[in-house]
Amino acid sequence: MRRWSRQHTLNAGLVVIGLLAILSVGTSLFASKVLIRNMARLTAEEERGPDPLQVVRLTGLREISAVSLALLTGQPQYARAAGALSANLRDEVARRRTQTTDPEIGSLLDRVERADGDYQQAFEDALRDLPRQPSTSSTALVGSRGLALEQSLDALTSRIAPPVAGAPGVTRAWVSRTQAMFSAITTVSIAVAVILCLILIVVVNRSYRENASARARSEEGQSRITIDLNEAKAANQQKDQFLATVSHELRNPLAPILMWTQLIRSGTLDKEKGDRGLEVIESNVVSLSQLIDDLLDVSRVMSGKFRLDVRPIDLVPVIRDAVESQRPASDARRIRMQLVLDERAGLISGDSERLQQVMSNLLSNAIKFTPKGGSIQVRLRRAESHVEMVVSDSGIGIEPGFLPHVFEPFQQETDGSMRRHSGLGLGLSIVRHIVELHGGEINAASPGSGLGSTFTIKFPLLGTNDQSGVLRPRHPRVADRLANVLLGRLDRVRVLLVDDESTANEAVQMLLESCGAEVRLAGSAAQALQMLDVWKPDVLISDIAMPDEDGYVLIKKIRARSAEHGGDLPAAALTAYATTEDRVSMLAAGFQMYLSKPADPGELIGVVASLAARPRGAPGANGGS
Repeated sequence: MRRWSRQHTLNAGLVVIGLLAILSVGTSLFASKVLIRNMARLTAEEERGPDPLQVVRLTGLREISAVSLALLTGQPQYARAAGALSANLRDEVARRRTQTTDPEIGSLLDRVERADGDYQQAFEDALRDLPRQPSTSSTALVGSRGLALEQSLDALTSRIAPPVAGAPGVTRAWVSRTQAMFSAITTVSIAVAVILCLILIVVVNRSYRENASARARSEEGQSRITIDLNEAKAANQQKDQFLATVSHELRNPLAPILMWTQLIRSGTLDKEKGDRGLEVIESNVVSLSQLIDDLLDVSRVMSGKFRLDVRPIDLVPVIRDAVESQRPASDARRIRMQLVLDERAGLISGDSERLQQVMSNLLSNAIKFTPKGGSIQVRLRRAESHVEMVVSDSGIGIEPGFLPHVFEPFQQETDGSMRRHSGLGLGLSIVRHIVELHGGEINAASPGSGLGSTFTIKFPLLGTNDQSGVLRPRHPRVADRLANVLLGRLDRVRVLLVDDESTANEAVQMLLESCGAEVRLAGSAAQALQMLDVWKPDVLISDIAMPDEDGYVLIKKIRARSAEHGGDLPAAALTAYATTEDRVSMLAAGFQMYLSKPADPGELIGVVASLAARPRGAPGANGGS
């Protein structure tokens, strides 16, 4: 059976209360008519042959009848008649008391007089509620006092004779039952009505609370939807702004690269201008590579895959190397760089290259935001259990409102609707993350616009200093330039280069051939497999993203071959995919090494030389068997 809703319950309750009210009114009318008729019959019967004490009883019963009529009809004449009958009753009682010598009758007369006084007092209290409907309590009190008066009158008349049988007794019984029935029906009706009203109040209140709660949830949901929409709009706007900024920053170095490349190809430049063009091209390529590295660093930071090569480090040479790398830029702007370094500040645990990246970013920012002729100071000191690095400048400073956002990614101080300086706004965000990975903290401070800025970094000191002076081994990195890597010639090294980009293939081919290698090109995985059937290379360099079959498919097919057909061919992946997952996938597929585009020439030559010198059938070849 389907449960009723609260609205159905409310409607049913209202119907029941209405029916109960109709039933109560009808029953009350019927009971009042029966009571009046029986009282009239009782009065007529008891008027026959009046005995002195019967007169007293008859007067009392008339008084009771008059009181009942006054309460039922509300007519004032019945109230006056009741008062007169009460006075008559007191007079009769006084008269009979003087005429009798029986002490028991005297006691009964006193009882009648007291009962009449109480009855009149209850009746007067009920009269105060007229002409409106008397209260249930006052009506019940009048009835109970009337019953007490009637019982005292019955006791008085029973002293002289037994009750008259026949019609008067029957009529009196009917009167008593009618009064009891009337009182019971009235009491039950009122009680049920009160209970139903309370139930309806509870239902209505609960329904109201649930509706209010539903409205609140709806408003809260609407507010959340509005907030989510606003956040989505803001994120979309930030994405569009970021893409526009990235596009702008990538186009800036691409424009001179394209222009100088076209000028060099025209053949109209002399040697000096051609060298200058190559210098500009190299500088802008380095700038592009730095932009890409910053974006990759941010991606690693957001994915929690930023890695450090941690070892004991003395910060003094790290700072000096960073300063020397930025010295040409500061000299070009005639900015004086002052170093105040405590040589005994102590060792910390960290990644020297990442810490040099931190200093380079801070110094680059300081140079960018310091006008010509300004000054930059770099300080290193020991402060209790920490080492402090401070980079301060006399530049344009930072507005107080922008200070809380200075380390957030893609944030740059703006002037109106214009970005005041170039860049992606990633440098300081990367700096903060590197510092925090080293267990340190970084703070920015500025007195205001035009008053310079100060960046303070604190690193915890290393608990025990390693004084052995022995250098720990480390893997070569992309940052190692050709001059820093000991390389031999690639004479008689045969290299198969696979890439669907012909221009990329030609550039790598020229580099390797300039070192004495024999290089053959393949534009697809299928072409590379065909070439392996007729030519036996020493090293495979393959791109990953290629049409039809990519580099993963190529290396898996090669590793499925026997050693006689090149299944143990040493291979390196040269690709733009540089995430940790991509590198793991490359090694798992069968490549021994990987390089990220754009590859450093020194690193590329070193990888080819390393793979060519590896014995065939060594671990990692043929699927790592």
